[in-house]
Amino acid sequence: MVIMGHGLGAVRQMRLDAYAERFTAAGWSVLVFDYRHLGASDGYPRQLLDIGKQRADWHAALAFVRTLPDVDVDRIALWGSSFGGGHVLQVASEDSRIAAVVAQCPFTDGPASLRSRIRTGPLSAIALTAAGVFDTVGSWFGAKPILLPMAGTSWMPAFVASPDALAGASALLPAGTRLSRRTSALLTRLPSVRAQVSKNIELTEIDGREEPVTVVGRDSIWGVLRGPAGEFDAANALAARLVLHLPLYRPGRALTRFSTPTLLCVCDNDAAAPAKTTKRHARGLAHVHVQNYPCDHFDIYVGQHFERAVRDQLYFLATQFDYTADTTQ
Repeated sequence: MVIMGHGLGAVRQMRLDAYAERFTAAGWSVLVFDYRHLGASDGYPRQLLDIGKQRADWHAALAFVRTLPDVDVDRIALWGSSFGGGHVLQVASEDSRIAAVVAQCPFTDGPASLRSRIRTGPLSAIALTAAGVFDTVGSWFGAKPILLPMAGTSWMPAFVASPDALAGASALLPAGTRLSRRTSALLTRLPSVRAQVSKNIELTEIDGREEPVTVVGRDSIWGVLRGPAGEFDAANALAARLVLHLPLYRPGRALTRFSTPTLLCVCDNDAAAPAKTTKRHARGLAHVHVQNYPCDHFDIYVGQHFERAVRDQLYFLATQFDYTADTTQ
C-alpha cells in the first residue's frame, strides 16, 4: 500500500492521479488524498495551509488504511511531493511502522527556501511577508484570510515565484481546466503573464453564463479553477499567514531521527526546494538514497523526467518490499 499526498496548495488532479495510475498499473494499492481546507476535503476557511494539521492528515490516512482488511499494516509506504515530500519525512520520524518513504522534489528546509524566494523577487517577498503579518493578526479577530498566489511571477507576492513557477504549476492541471471570469479578465490585460500560463487552462468567456467559481477562493484574483467536467475546484491561492511559519519548518532534519528506507528524488535546478540543502540533510545517512534529475521543480511531474522518476520510484519500492512490480510502467 502506498499513501500519496501533494505539495503546497495542490490537489489530487494536479498530476498526482498520474502517479497513482502508474503505481496501480504496476500492482500497488494506492490511497490519494487532499489535505483539509483544499480540494475535495472539508475544512473552513478554504485555502488554508496549516503545517501541523497537514501532518495530522497524513497520520489520519495511515490510521485509515490500517483498518482495511486487505492491507498488511507492516508494508505501507508514504509518497509525498514538494511540501508533501517534507511532510512524509517528518511523519516517518513519528511513526516507526512505516516501511518505506518516497519524497519527490521535497521541501526540506524553510530557511533555504526563503532565501531562494528572496533571490527570485526581493520586493515581492517583502509584500508576501507583510501580507502574512496582516493575515495573522486578522485571524486573531476572525477576519477572512488574505489570499495570495501559490505560484506566480517574480513581481507577484507568490509563495513560489521562480522563473518556471507559473508555467510549471499550471501545466500540472488537466487539459480543459477553466479559469474564473475575474482572473480571465485580468490575464487579457496582462499578455506577458498569460503567455506563461499553460495551454491546459481555458479562459472563461467574459460575458459567459457560467462562472466557474465556488466558495473555493472566491475572493482571490489569482486564479480560481474548475476541472474540465466540473469534477474538481481549486485555486491558485493560499492564506498569507503561512509565510510566517515556513522559515521554522525544517523537515529535512527528521532524516536523522528514523531509519526507514527513503528515496529522495531531487531536482537539481529546484528554486522552490533547493537541491543543495536537501542533499546536505541526507549526507552520510545509510538509509537514504538520493536520485538526481537535471530539471526544475515542476519538470519532474511531466514528460521525460516524470517517466524516469516513476521508474526509479517503482524500482525502489519493489526492492524494499521484495516485490516484482512492473517498473516499466
